[in-house]
Amino acid sequence: MRLQDKVCIITGAGSGIGRGTAFLFAEHGAKLVLVDRDLDGLTATQAQLPAGVSALAVRADVSKAADIERVVENALREHGRIDVVFNNAGIMPHGDLLDFAEQTWDEVMAVNVKGMFLMCKAVIPAMLVQGGGSIINTSSVMATLTEPGYEAYTASKAAVIGLTKAIAVSYAEKNIRCNAICPGWVDTPMNLHLLEEMGEEQLKALIKRQQPTGRMATTREVAYCVLFLASDESSGVTGSALYVDGAASAAI
Repeated sequence: MRLQDKVCIITGAGSGIGRGTAFLFAEHGAKLVLVDRDLDGLTATQAQLPAGVSALAVRADVSKAADIERVVENALREHGRIDVVFNNAGIMPHGDLLDFAEQTWDEVMAVNVKGMFLMCKAVIPAMLVQGGGSIINTSSVMATLTEPGYEAYTASKAAVIGLTKAIAVSYAEKNIRCNAICPGWVDTPMNLHLLEEMGEEQLKALIKRQQPTGRMATTREVAYCVLFLASDESSGVTGSALYVDGAASAAI
């Protein structure tokens, strides 16, 4: 029970890594505040949790300050404190830079970067009062290794690492830790469209070429890394970017 009675906000909790992390956090005694703009996904995550787990679901768009403030207000009203924030919500549009709409670029930056800034700004005052906390941000192996058509996503995930390091340095003496995870290929709904577009064999070949383990990570494998960074076991870790990428960032 590595998070016994810790109050944990998880954004992007309606599917993928966010949902997998919610399940694992619940197993370790956390009190959950689940956030997503997809109400159906959010409801499904909440419904699949074991009986007796404390899980408050709040529909919110992380790119909107008023929504983030409402999430934090609900968490504090319900529990009186916030121990962990997992800033995981993100989007990943693809397209040729010359055809990429300015509006889409702005949306990527608003969700993937601004949303994390807004959440940190909203929760840090409570963490200062209570004497500390842990913030984990989802970046990506694509922050440093990329491929054609992902300029917006790559730029946003590189910015997440920069934001993570800056917050870690600014609040290190206040016992507020901030770290990032950098997943590679993970078995999430975000990748399902590639399976449909490419077919199973071609997608497997691509993954094997890019990720030396030759397979996608499971959401639970990623969630265990988030669990470590959320728990007191990582009390000496802040300002780090933990790669969960099957050696993709180590390969030529």
